[in-house]
Amino acid sequence: MKQRILVPVDGSPPSRRALEAAVDLAKSLDASVVLCHVVDPAKAAMMTFGNPAFASGCIDALRDEGEAIVETAKERCGDLAGGLQSFVVQGNPAEEIAQVAQALHAGWIVMGSHGRSGLSRMLMGSVAEGVLRHASVPVMIVPSEREHPSSKQTSKPEPAAASAAQ
Repeated sequence: MKQRILVPVDGSPPSRRALEAAVDLAKSLDASVVLCHVVDPAKAAMMTFGNPAFASGCIDALRDEGEAIVETAKERCGDLAGGLQSFVVQGNPAEEIAQVAQALHAGWIVMGSHGRSGLSRMLMGSVAEGVLRHASVPVMIVPSEREHPSSKQTSKPEPAAASAAQ
């Protein structure tokens, strides 16, 4: 059986970076890629401010958005010799990603991380961390792109004495 690499996609820049890494890995292993988008009912509830009358419509909208995200990700994969599958599922993102990986007998999960910390991580949680806790297969976390301190250009300050004398 050909090895499968599960790639959760959400359309964000970290997700796109993870997809690129997963495609490279799939090509080197001659593995197939499985794209997965998770529709989070908690996000739908937040969008409706808890009003159950609107939850169904929000879930439908999030599912449509997820289908579009998966289609865009498919286009980014190009022509994979190993093959390509995709799924849109609903539930808790971390748990669903781990369950899809297990059901498909994936060899890897490759996903991006937004790199949240502090209060934003506490309030929003970390899907990547949740997947690490729930997954039964290796998980590759591709970090969000950050500027390295050495790559920042610094301008030379003018000497204070020369500026004051003029």
